[in-house]
Amino acid sequence: MGTTSPESAVSAVAKMLGSGSLPQELQVLSFALGMDPNPKEELQRPDVNYLQEVAKLPVDLADIPSGTDVQSMRRWIDEVFVNGGLAEQRLKFDIRRRRPKQKIDKTILSIQSSDGSNGSYGLWIYEPHVETECRPNSRPAILMFHGGGWIHGTPIGDEPFAEIFASELDAVIFGVDYRLAPENQSPVPLNDCTAALEWVIMNAGKYGIDTNLIALWGASAGANLAAALALKYAKTQPRVDQSGICLVSLAVPVVAHPKAQALFEEHRSFPKSHNEAVFANVPGPPEQAVLELEKLFALYIGDTADPFDPLISPLVAQPSSNHPPTRITTAACDHLRAQGQAYAELLRFHGVRVTEDVLPGVPHGFTLALNATVAKEWVEREVDSFAAEFGR
Repeated sequence: MGTTSPESAVSAVAKMLGSGSLPQELQVLSFALGMDPNPKEELQRPDVNYLQEVAKLPVDLADIPSGTDVQSMRRWIDEVFVNGGLAEQRLKFDIRRRRPKQKIDKTILSIQSSDGSNGSYGLWIYEPHVETECRPNSRPAILMFHGGGWIHGTPIGDEPFAEIFASELDAVIFGVDYRLAPENQSPVPLNDCTAALEWVIMNAGKYGIDTNLIALWGASAGANLAAALALKYAKTQPRVDQSGICLVSLAVPVVAHPKAQALFEEHRSFPKSHNEAVFANVPGPPEQAVLELEKLFALYIGDTADPFDPLISPLVAQPSSNHPPTRITTAACDHLRAQGQAYAELLRFHGVRVTEDVLPGVPHGFTLALNATVAKEWVEREVDSFAAEFGR
């Protein structure tokens, strides 16, 4: 394989894929993104506009390291995503605005951890600019937990979203730069997220935040942390109306170790939802994808933590009736889709108000091409969902 030219490799893949409704180059790209270019389920038919936007990106997908290669992935994130061509592409991202665009001030704080480790986590704070020291009161807040398999990434990956949320919702946004595994394994990342929520509540007055208008947002592994924090926080509140979290938004969430997901399915006591039933005949994730997920969990929790712990695998939790309303986004071509949809139904079964957004024809990394229509419209719906809960 080391002597095969890129051109001949692409040709071989194209022959394997055969003819289809997509142009051949988009079929090859679908395959590279882990999508079947000719699926049986219509919702999994690759989104042409998304593929076209991916094709425009100044990045070779073959150069992206394995998600479990810690150092290589961190280096790629820094060189390509943060400081390279992808950063330039992300600067061009925008949506249809609900209101005139506001200037957003950004501050980065380092917060000393209270867990006795002498470590610290970061808070990237985005807030609409005000001309005086007197900030408006009764502003909403969103805590954002970035993805990256618990092992890489920073809030900068979600900065386009943070700035839009701040401007469109007149909100204060806190990107939580939690400490990463494997150097800081579970429960450190979740402890940092918990501490960040407590810090925001304690400092609400300084930022003019209404503590009844606090929301959580997370993507992928960050959605795992957001889900765990919501479960944890809901159990500490004696009544729903005393919970400061008014909405939890989980994008393409990781909510179970593969072993925990198998246990959930074995003991499931409620029927599948309509969204789950739509994909009833779709095969499960390939073995390699399952092994990669197990490796990520191993890096996150180490050898001593329990993969069946609900704060590690929320899918096996017994959610409190005080759990905040939750919005869950799944991608139709994502190997984690089944987890996310099952978690939505688990929350519903326990009396939680849940809305779902299923994105047709895109994989887990659908925000790789931010200028694709599917990504833009999804962010617009995220804004609408927050606005509804915030009364904006």
